[in-house]
Amino acid sequence: MDFAAWGHPYSEFPAGQDTPDDFRRAFARMKDCGLDIYLPFVMTHGQHYFDSATLGAPERDLLGPCVEAGAEVGLEVHPIIGLGAVSAVAEGGLYDPGPSDEPLPSWALSWPCAAWPANREATRAVAREMMAGYSPDGLHMDYLRYPNSAVLNAHPCRCEYCQAERELWLGKPLPDADDLGNPGVVYQEVKMRGRFVKSVVHGLREVADDAGAPLSLAARARYLKDAVPEGQDWVEWCAEGLLDFICPMSYNPCPDRFQRFVAEHTGLLSGIGTPLYCGIGRSSSLGKIDAAQMADQIRYAAGHGADGVCIFHVGAMGDDDFAALKALAEDVK
Repeated sequence: MDFAAWGHPYSEFPAGQDTPDDFRRAFARMKDCGLDIYLPFVMTHGQHYFDSATLGAPERDLLGPCVEAGAEVGLEVHPIIGLGAVSAVAEGGLYDPGPSDEPLPSWALSWPCAAWPANREATRAVAREMMAGYSPDGLHMDYLRYPNSAVLNAHPCRCEYCQAERELWLGKPLPDADDLGNPGVVYQEVKMRGRFVKSVVHGLREVADDAGAPLSLAARARYLKDAVPEGQDWVEWCAEGLLDFICPMSYNPCPDRFQRFVAEHTGLLSGIGTPLYCGIGRSSSLGKIDAAQMADQIRYAAGHGADGVCIFHVGAMGDDDFAALKALAEDVK
């Protein structure tokens, strides 16, 4: 079983604590405790932490030290790219929800829409810069979708590219209230989103293949409720060989809910063969678990068909967590 973890190097290694020795010590500790893959957020909320001709000067270069330290200790580094909070640029246009009777979340209003060719091209270009400039061990996708279904279901995108595409299958640019209750319209709307999002995935798959590196995804845990409506049909992507491993974000402090996620995801991938790394939410928007609960979830995943786990996130882990992970590595790896 493989152990992976998402990380935020900009907070794990604040300015003044980001020397090569700082990275080397932290990566050696992670490797010693059983981690195999570190998935760093090197773009977030308009800031980037690597050299890029497309994006301009970085806040700091943190991807380079990550890759170098990882190579020294044998810990793979797969930087994160996608849309939403980790998007490269939004030159092509944003998700447009249209008018609303109540304020919509700011994260939704700043989300690059996958329908725009410029957004797809920029994402691929920045990924190519990361792979060519730093030679990391892999490429990891996150926020690779439309905004959350809780907003999207009532507010389909009104950007000019989404409207033009609807003209081809709806005969008008925007669905009305009756259309949104029509299963046929909803089906075509979801198919449309999926085509645009998958086009981004194909572009990143090409970049990864050219570098001889694996491509993976942080996937929405609720497949039919969230992932599919948002254009992230990760089961289809796995079946088509677009992903080398999949990390559904099955975070939940409730053991029963976590176990249901594991059962659902192993069932969905049964017969496909894409390695499944169950997401472990050490500290997430759904709550926190302690080191003992984290260990219990890892043991459960190991005993119920998972090929690995992916922990969110390194910055939330303390001495107890690393000790528990090291003990687990001896038992389940």
